Amino acid sequence: MPFVAISLAFPTALFDRFTPCSLARHRRASGYRKRGGPARALAALALLSTVCGEASATVSMLQPARIAAANEPLQITLLYAADDGTALTVTVPQTLRVNLSGGEQSPRPLELAREAGVPTTLRLRPGQFRKVRFTAPWPESARGEVRIDPIGFDASPALVVINRGPEQDAIAQAERNESKASTPAQAAATAAALDGPTGDAISPPGDSLSTTGRGVFAHVSYYEPMYIAFGHNGDTNARLQLSFKYRLRIPDDLRSKSFTDNLYFAYTQTSIWDLSAESRPFRDTTYSPQLFYYVPDTGWRSPFFTRMGFAAGIAHESNGKGGDDSRSINMPFIRPTWEFGDLAANHLTVSPKIYYYVGTKNNPDIAAYRGYVDLLVKYGSPDGWQLATTLRKGTKHWYGSVDTQFTYPLAKLLGSAWGGYLWAGYFNGYGEDLLDYNNRQHWIARIGYSIAR
Repeated sequence: MPFVAISLAFPTALFDRFTPCSLARHRRASGYRKRGGPARALAALALLSTVCGEASATVSMLQPARIAAANEPLQITLLYAADDGTALTVTVPQTLRVNLSGGEQSPRPLELAREAGVPTTLRLRPGQFRKVRFTAPWPESARGEVRIDPIGFDASPALVVINRGPEQDAIAQAERNESKASTPAQAAATAAALDGPTGDAISPPGDSLSTTGRGVFAHVSYYEPMYIAFGHNGDTNARLQLSFKYRLRIPDDLRSKSFTDNLYFAYTQTSIWDLSAESRPFRDTTYSPQLFYYVPDTGWRSPFFTRMGFAAGIAHESNGKGGDDSRSINMPFIRPTWEFGDLAANHLTVSPKIYYYVGTKNNPDIAAYRGYVDLLVKYGSPDGWQLATTLRKGTKHWYGSVDTQFTYPLAKLLGSAWGGYLWAGYFNGYGEDLLDYNNRQHWIARIGYSIAR
């Protein structure tokens, strides 16, 4: 199984505070004796790093494998390092306690045993480090995405997806072999390719909501981009879009390709908001529910692409109006998606959505303006800028449209506390909304904020 190359290091000051002498002084000063909870918490800290003198060891917890087989034990690795230029003596606990939680389950404690053959006391030379592993079987109640919270020491929680499918052993072994045969950089790239840049093992890049848990909201993830943006070209207007998808059933085998395990319902709503009019009305809104089969990775491999996804289903679009302004179409569709290059860095995505119209009574000539294919081409990285363009070509003349969206993470512009993306868009052509599908929008540029891209 691949390991994430970044470790989560504890502050050295934490262990300076709990040397044998300072721990004793602290306990005497605070009045702690053998009174239970608080003393046990301090003792756990002391067990993690008991250091003589002024020097202290840095202790890090390595991120467990992102995907774990249910019949293999949970393994957590602590890394002890003497990085102060002084020889150290460290006491290692016999057990390590964590809390497991996931979905709608409340946290449950789990105790991991230290690996056999590791002495209680480690002697580290200056610059030397030592890995110590702790293991325990997964509880039967652990399902889907599980959060691991260490007890008694300061470390960030870890997320592990438990695979209970019939092919879990082969998958786990293949990932372990690939991780052992690669450099740390290659292992990180492999993990990104397997799990997706967001860490979601069954969702494509761009999905930010987990679809691997067991709670109701764990079935929900982003679908189309979500944004609000403002522009001016003769009049001032805004374009905003909301879009989610809901996975009807989450299987135990997260790599399942069966129909019922990958069936989704999605809803997208796109509005054009006229801010120049006196009452600032919404000029038109397109409502689009969809039902479709979808896998982000079909498993097909080729020297020409890195990953191939596939979707097929039926979509409905209407603007909710009556009379001459009524617009409504139904579209059975298929959508293959090919990704080229390193999925953890800048890479190319090509995704044609091929569809056919059923029920176009109120707009029978819509194919003349938008055609039968939406060609989406994207280039960028999961944690950097991205340029996405959707092209349409109508069946008559040069009717069609160009819809381009550029996004950049706000965290890189304003600091890590910010979420979402700076959004800039350009549209030129026919069919930005259903009401005006046969009216030409010469061009309009907008700028705004995006939640998902």
